Amino acid sequence: MDNDSDFVRESTRVIDEVEGQLERLLDKKFSEVDRDLEERINREKEAALRRKEGIEKEFEKERAALSDYRTMVQEYEEERGQLLAEARERSDKVLRLQSEIESLARSTVEEIRRVNEIQNRLEDLREKTSEKAAFLKNDLRERFGIVAEVMEEEPKPPDLDLDQELEKLRKIKELLALESAAADLGVMTDEPADGRGPDEMDAETASSPDTSIPEIQDLIAGPEAPEPPVEPVPPAEGLGPESQPEPAAAPAEPEAGSEETLAEDLEACRRTEPANGSGEIHYFQRDQTIVIDPEKLFESIDKTIDEAQRISLKLGLTESPKDQFFLKQELINWQEGLRGLLLRIIKMCEKNTWALPRHTQEIINPQSLRSLLERLSMENWSNPEEFAAFSSAMAEMKKAFLALIEPRLPYLRSLRQDIDAD
Repeated sequence: MDNDSDFVRESTRVIDEVEGQLERLLDKKFSEVDRDLEERINREKEAALRRKEGIEKEFEKERAALSDYRTMVQEYEEERGQLLAEARERSDKVLRLQSEIESLARSTVEEIRRVNEIQNRLEDLREKTSEKAAFLKNDLRERFGIVAEVMEEEPKPPDLDLDQELEKLRKIKELLALESAAADLGVMTDEPADGRGPDEMDAETASSPDTSIPEIQDLIAGPEAPEPPVEPVPPAEGLGPESQPEPAAAPAEPEAGSEETLAEDLEACRRTEPANGSGEIHYFQRDQTIVIDPEKLFESIDKTIDEAQRISLKLGLTESPKDQFFLKQELINWQEGLRGLLLRIIKMCEKNTWALPRHTQEIINPQSLRSLLERLSMENWSNPEEFAAFSSAMAEMKKAFLALIEPRLPYLRSLRQDIDAD
């Protein structure tokens, strides 16, 4: 019995010892798992911190780029304001100088007229003196038999040579006309300080001294000299009418109404002006008549659409937010440039300063241009669908326009009639 008791006690002790070892082993395993978990958490935290730092650096670059762009815009606005102020100041100075030139030109014309009047009075006085002297000479001879010596006629003062003065006036007239044209075709897009728009300034400066001083034009033009009569050439002796030599055939010249002649005539009248920094406006001008060249207008629109298409393709391949931002800004600039070009043409046509060709009025007219202007103001070319819709509409419009100007001869004739209408 004692042996059995010892065996049970020994077994119990061994079991308790094994259980203790198991407990200690379990605690050790739990500790290792907790330690591994803590280390893994620390590594994940460090990786997350590194990713945060990388993202923050990227955003810092974007913020720096935006700050640089904001600074650039501010500098641009400041410089633009300074240039506009200088332009307004010089424009005001030009207007003052034009007023002074006009006043001086009027005074010059008046003084020339007075000189002419004085010369006429001197001539009348000289004639009266000569008549009086002849009467006294005859009276002395008849009444007293005195033969008076012939009085030498007072030398006639040389006439003033007015050619130089008229030439000066002609140059003044040309200068005023050029200044007026430059003011009428001005490129300032912002309103001046007094609240008037650029088109209102154009309308005001368009009333140049060229039209307000008709005396200059009259003096320069002068009376038209009659053409000398053409005397008939007698036939050569011994030759009858039948035997007269035939005149030599004149060299062949281009027909006056041919397409080549009309094109050359129109090219001689072609003028250009900058369209508010967005390309050039081509037009034909003769005297005061200005007619827009619609073919060059479509060329400008095509160029703008091509550039916008190139930027759109590049935008679709760009992932950088900064690059996308600048590409979108460039797209907006091209869209705004075309809008400014159409706005300039529409305003000048509505003021009846410019005109659109009658031959293509069905396609190119103020209403159609106004419709395009509204689309450019409302749509955003950064949206591929809106840009594609505008490009498609312009393609259809150009196709209809090209159909109208073919054949070209009637179109060119109509253009010349338009610019000769005045």
